[in-house]
Amino acid sequence: MRTVIIVVSFLVSVFIFLLISIIKSSDLQVALKKMKGNSKSLFKRRVKFGFIDDLKFLIDEEGSVKVLGFRFNSLESLFLIRVTAAFSFFTTFVLVGFLLGKNFVFYALAASVIFYFLPVEILKGKMKDRSKKVLNELPDIVDIFSSLIKAGLSLDEAIKYVSSNYEGEVSKLFKLAQTKIFGGYGKKEAYYNIARLSFCNDFKTVIKILIQSDIVGNPIKDILGDLSKVIRNNQRDLLKMKAERLESNLVIVIFIFIFIPMLLLFLLPVFPQLKMLF
Repeated sequence: MRTVIIVVSFLVSVFIFLLISIIKSSDLQVALKKMKGNSKSLFKRRVKFGFIDDLKFLIDEEGSVKVLGFRFNSLESLFLIRVTAAFSFFTTFVLVGFLLGKNFVFYALAASVIFYFLPVEILKGKMKDRSKKVLNELPDIVDIFSSLIKAGLSLDEAIKYVSSNYEGEVSKLFKLAQTKIFGGYGKKEAYYNIARLSFCNDFKTVIKILIQSDIVGNPIKDILGDLSKVIRNNQRDLLKMKAERLESNLVIVIFIFIFIPMLLLFLLPVFPQLKMLF
Protein backbone atom coordinates (compact mmCIF):
# COMPACT_ATOMS: atom_id res chain seq x y z
CA MET A 1 0.00 0.00 0.00
CA ARG A 2 2.81 2.39 0.90
CA THR A 3 4.55 1.68 -2.42
CA VAL A 4 1.35 2.40 -4.34
CA ILE A 5 0.95 5.78 -2.59
CA ILE A 6 4.54 6.72 -3.36
CA VAL A 7 4.24 5.77 -7.03
CA VAL A 8 0.92 7.60 -7.43
CA SER A 9 2.22 10.80 -5.81
CA PHE A 10 5.34 10.73 -7.98
CA LEU A 11 3.28 10.21 -11.15
CA VAL A 12 0.99 13.09 -10.19
CA SER A 13 3.93 15.48 -9.82
CA VAL A 14 5.37 14.37 -13.17
CA PHE A 15 1.96 14.78 -14.78
CA ILE A 16 1.62 18.35 -13.53
CA PHE A 17 5.07 19.28 -14.86
CA LEU A 18 4.25 17.77 -18.25
CA LEU A 19 0.88 19.54 -18.23
CA ILE A 20 2.54 22.93 -17.80
CA SER A 21 5.07 22.27 -20.54
CA ILE A 22 2.57 21.14 -23.24
CA ILE A 23 -0.64 22.98 -22.42
CA LYS A 24 -1.56 25.93 -24.63
CA SER A 25 -1.54 29.42 -23.18
CA SER A 26 -5.21 30.04 -23.98
CA ASP A 27 -6.26 26.77 -22.36
CA LEU A 28 -4.17 27.62 -19.31
CA GLN A 29 -5.92 30.96 -18.96
CA VAL A 30 -9.32 29.28 -19.10
CA ALA A 31 -8.28 26.65 -16.56
CA LEU A 32 -6.98 29.30 -14.17
CA LYS A 33 -9.84 31.78 -14.59
CA LYS A 34 -11.69 30.52 -11.52
CA MET A 35 -8.61 30.70 -9.29
CA LYS A 36 -7.52 34.12 -10.59
CA GLY A 37 -8.55 36.10 -7.54
CA ASN A 38 -7.08 33.65 -5.03
CA SER A 39 -3.73 33.33 -6.80
CA LYS A 40 -3.34 37.09 -7.03
CA SER A 41 -4.03 37.55 -3.35
CA LEU A 42 -1.57 34.80 -2.43
CA PHE A 43 1.05 36.30 -4.70
CA LYS A 44 0.59 39.78 -3.24
CA ARG A 45 1.08 38.54 0.28
CA ARG A 46 4.54 37.26 -0.60
CA VAL A 47 5.99 40.07 -2.68
CA LYS A 48 5.86 43.82 -2.84
CA PHE A 49 3.15 45.58 -4.82
CA GLY A 50 5.71 47.46 -6.94
CA PHE A 51 7.30 44.21 -8.03
CA ILE A 52 3.90 42.91 -9.16
CA ASP A 53 3.32 46.01 -11.28
CA ASP A 54 6.76 45.72 -12.86
CA LEU A 55 6.28 42.03 -13.52
CA LYS A 56 2.88 42.60 -15.14
CA PHE A 57 4.38 45.28 -17.34
CA LEU A 58 7.30 43.03 -18.28
CA ILE A 59 4.89 40.24 -19.26
CA ASP A 60 2.77 42.64 -21.33
CA GLU A 61 5.84 43.97 -23.16
CA GLU A 62 7.68 40.70 -23.77
CA GLY A 63 4.66 38.41 -24.06
CA SER A 64 6.15 35.76 -21.81
CA VAL A 65 8.93 35.41 -19.26
CA LYS A 66 11.11 32.34 -18.67
CA VAL A 67 11.96 31.03 -15.21
CA LEU A 68 13.27 27.59 -14.18
CA GLY A 69 12.94 26.42 -17.77
CA PHE A 70 9.23 27.33 -18.00
CA ARG A 71 7.62 30.28 -19.76
CA PHE A 72 4.64 32.02 -18.22
CA ASN A 73 2.43 34.79 -19.59
CA SER A 74 0.45 35.74 -16.50
CA LEU A 75 0.74 35.89 -12.73
CA GLU A 76 -1.59 32.91 -12.50
CA SER A 77 0.78 30.83 -14.64
CA LEU A 78 3.68 31.83 -12.41
CA PHE A 79 1.70 30.87 -9.32
CA LEU A 80 0.97 27.45 -10.82
CA ILE A 81 4.67 26.94 -11.65
CA ARG A 82 5.63 27.82 -8.06
CA VAL A 83 3.08 25.43 -6.55
CA THR A 84 4.04 22.66 -8.98
CA ALA A 85 7.75 23.02 -8.26
CA ALA A 86 7.13 22.95 -4.50
CA PHE A 87 4.84 19.92 -4.69
CA SER A 88 7.14 18.01 -7.05
CA PHE A 89 10.24 18.45 -4.93
CA PHE A 90 8.30 17.59 -1.79
CA THR A 91 7.10 14.38 -3.41
CA THR A 92 10.56 13.54 -4.76
CA PHE A 93 12.25 13.92 -1.36
CA VAL A 94 9.56 11.86 0.37
CA LEU A 95 9.90 9.17 -2.30
CA VAL A 96 13.69 9.01 -1.92
CA GLY A 97 13.31 8.85 1.86
CA PHE A 98 10.93 5.90 1.66
CA LEU A 99 13.17 4.08 -0.80
CA LEU A 100 16.19 4.57 1.50
CA GLY A 101 14.21 3.73 4.61
CA LYS A 102 14.71 7.21 6.11
CA ASN A 103 12.49 10.09 7.07
CA PHE A 104 13.11 12.98 4.66
CA VAL A 105 9.93 14.92 5.48
CA PHE A 106 11.87 17.83 6.99
CA TYR A 107 14.12 18.05 3.92
CA ALA A 108 11.04 17.76 1.70
CA LEU A 109 9.36 20.68 3.47
CA ALA A 110 12.53 22.77 3.23
CA ALA A 111 12.92 22.00 -0.49
CA SER A 112 9.26 22.79 -1.21
CA VAL A 113 9.52 26.16 0.56
CA ILE A 114 12.74 27.01 -1.30
CA PHE A 115 11.34 26.12 -4.71
CA TYR A 116 8.09 27.96 -4.01
CA PHE A 117 9.91 31.25 -3.46
CA LEU A 118 12.81 30.59 -5.85
CA PRO A 119 11.04 31.72 -9.08
CA VAL A 120 10.18 35.08 -7.54
CA GLU A 121 13.75 35.60 -6.31
CA ILE A 122 15.09 34.67 -9.76
CA LEU A 123 12.82 37.25 -11.38
CA LYS A 124 13.85 39.89 -8.86
CA GLY A 125 17.47 39.07 -9.58
CA LYS A 126 16.94 39.49 -13.32
CA MET A 127 15.31 42.88 -12.80
CA LYS A 128 18.09 44.04 -10.47
CA ASP A 129 20.72 42.80 -12.91
CA ARG A 130 19.17 44.80 -15.75
CA SER A 131 18.93 47.87 -13.50
CA LYS A 132 22.63 47.60 -12.56
CA LYS A 133 23.71 47.22 -16.19
CA VAL A 134 21.67 50.25 -17.24
CA LEU A 135 23.01 52.31 -14.33
CA ASN A 136 26.62 51.40 -15.14
CA GLU A 137 26.20 52.36 -18.81
CA LEU A 138 24.14 55.48 -18.22
CA PRO A 139 26.83 58.13 -17.46
CA ASP A 140 28.79 57.27 -20.61
CA ILE A 141 25.63 57.24 -22.74
CA VAL A 142 24.58 60.64 -21.38
CA ASP A 143 28.05 62.04 -22.15
CA ILE A 144 27.78 60.67 -25.68
CA PHE A 145 24.35 62.30 -26.13
CA SER A 146 25.77 65.61 -24.92
CA SER A 147 28.75 65.41 -27.29
CA LEU A 148 26.62 64.46 -30.29
CA ILE A 149 24.15 67.26 -29.69
CA LYS A 150 27.00 69.76 -29.26
CA ALA A 151 28.36 68.50 -32.60
CA GLY A 152 25.10 69.54 -34.29
CA LEU A 153 22.90 66.43 -34.19
CA SER A 154 19.31 66.60 -33.02
CA LEU A 155 18.13 64.54 -30.07
CA ASP A 156 16.43 61.98 -32.33
CA GLU A 157 19.55 61.66 -34.48
CA ALA A 158 21.72 61.21 -31.38
CA ILE A 159 19.44 58.47 -30.08
CA LYS A 160 19.50 56.69 -33.46
CA TYR A 161 23.30 56.94 -33.55
CA VAL A 162 23.66 55.44 -30.06
CA SER A 163 21.17 52.64 -30.69
CA SER A 164 22.90 51.73 -33.97
CA ASN A 165 26.57 51.98 -32.97
CA TYR A 166 26.71 50.84 -29.33
CA GLU A 167 25.99 47.54 -27.60
CA GLY A 168 24.48 47.21 -24.15
CA GLU A 169 21.25 47.37 -22.21
CA VAL A 170 20.67 51.09 -22.83
CA SER A 171 21.20 50.65 -26.57
CA LYS A 172 18.73 47.74 -26.61
CA LEU A 173 16.14 49.86 -24.82
CA PHE A 174 16.47 52.72 -27.32
CA LYS A 175 16.22 50.23 -30.19
CA LEU A 176 13.01 48.95 -28.62
CA ALA A 177 11.68 52.51 -28.39
CA GLN A 178 12.39 53.10 -32.07
CA THR A 179 10.64 49.85 -32.96
CA LYS A 180 7.59 50.93 -30.97
CA ILE A 181 7.56 54.33 -32.67
CA PHE A 182 7.71 52.68 -36.10
CA GLY A 183 4.88 50.42 -34.96
CA GLY A 184 2.57 53.31 -34.23
CA TYR A 185 3.38 54.28 -30.63
CA GLY A 186 3.74 57.93 -29.71
CA LYS A 187 7.27 59.06 -28.89
CA LYS A 188 6.40 59.91 -25.29
CA GLU A 189 4.67 56.58 -24.69
CA ALA A 190 7.51 54.59 -26.28
CA TYR A 191 10.21 56.27 -24.19
CA TYR A 192 8.23 55.96 -20.97
CA ASN A 193 7.79 52.24 -21.71
CA ILE A 194 11.54 51.64 -22.04
CA ALA A 195 12.14 53.74 -18.92
CA ARG A 196 9.93 51.40 -16.94
CA LEU A 197 11.49 48.32 -18.54
CA SER A 198 14.93 49.47 -17.38
CA PHE A 199 13.94 49.15 -13.69
CA CYS A 200 16.45 51.97 -13.10
CA ASN A 201 15.37 55.23 -11.45
CA ASP A 202 18.26 57.23 -12.92
CA PHE A 203 17.37 56.10 -16.44
CA LYS A 204 13.75 57.11 -15.81
CA THR A 205 15.00 60.57 -14.80
CA VAL A 206 17.04 60.86 -18.00
CA ILE A 207 14.04 59.85 -20.12
CA LYS A 208 11.82 62.41 -18.38
CA ILE A 209 14.37 65.15 -19.09
CA LEU A 210 14.69 64.11 -22.74
CA ILE A 211 10.90 64.06 -23.22
CA GLN A 212 10.36 67.40 -21.49
CA SER A 213 13.14 69.07 -23.45
CA ASP A 214 11.73 67.69 -26.70
CA ILE A 215 8.26 69.02 -25.85
CA VAL A 216 9.32 72.43 -24.53
CA GLY A 217 12.25 72.89 -26.90
CA ASN A 218 14.86 73.76 -24.27
CA PRO A 219 18.58 73.26 -25.11
CA ILE A 220 19.50 69.83 -23.84
CA LYS A 221 23.29 69.66 -24.29
CA ASP A 222 24.16 71.56 -21.10
CA ILE A 223 21.52 69.74 -19.07
CA LEU A 224 22.90 66.36 -20.17
CA GLY A 225 26.43 67.33 -19.19
CA ASP A 226 25.33 68.33 -15.70
CA LEU A 227 23.13 65.25 -15.42
CA SER A 228 26.06 62.97 -16.23
CA LYS A 229 28.06 64.55 -13.40
CA VAL A 230 25.15 64.08 -10.98
CA ILE A 231 24.78 60.39 -11.91
CA ARG A 232 28.50 59.77 -11.50
CA ASN A 233 28.50 61.51 -8.11
CA ASN A 234 25.51 59.43 -7.00
CA GLN A 235 27.28 56.24 -8.05
CA ARG A 236 30.40 57.33 -6.20
CA ASP A 237 28.39 58.05 -3.04
CA LEU A 238 26.69 54.67 -3.36
CA LEU A 239 30.04 52.91 -3.62
CA LYS A 240 31.26 54.76 -0.51
CA MET A 241 28.19 53.65 1.42
CA LYS A 242 28.72 50.05 0.31
CA ALA A 243 32.39 50.23 1.32
CA GLU A 244 31.48 51.58 4.77
CA ARG A 245 28.88 48.85 5.19
CA LEU A 246 31.40 46.22 4.12
CA GLU A 247 33.93 47.57 6.59
CA SER A 248 31.47 47.29 9.48
CA ASN A 249 30.56 43.75 8.41
CA LEU A 250 34.25 42.80 8.31
CA VAL A 251 34.67 44.07 11.88
CA ILE A 252 31.84 41.80 13.00
CA VAL A 253 33.31 38.83 11.12
CA ILE A 254 36.76 39.42 12.61
CA PHE A 255 35.28 39.67 16.10
CA ILE A 256 33.29 36.44 15.75
CA PHE A 257 35.80 34.23 13.91
CA ILE A 258 39.13 35.57 15.17
CA PHE A 259 38.83 37.45 18.45
CA ILE A 260 36.45 35.03 20.20
CA PRO A 261 38.43 31.87 19.22
CA MET A 262 41.69 33.51 20.35
CA LEU A 263 40.07 34.50 23.64
CA LEU A 264 38.94 30.91 24.16
CA LEU A 265 42.45 29.62 23.43
CA PHE A 266 43.89 31.93 26.08
CA LEU A 267 41.25 30.87 28.62
CA LEU A 268 41.47 27.16 27.83
CA PRO A 269 44.26 26.43 30.39
CA VAL A 270 42.22 28.20 33.09
CA PHE A 271 39.07 26.12 32.62
CA PRO A 272 40.34 23.03 34.55
CA GLN A 273 41.24 25.21 37.54
CA LEU A 274 37.84 26.88 37.50
CA LYS A 275 36.25 23.43 37.37
CA MET A 276 38.19 22.34 40.47
CA LEU A 277 36.94 25.40 42.36
CA PHE A 278 33.34 24.52 41.68
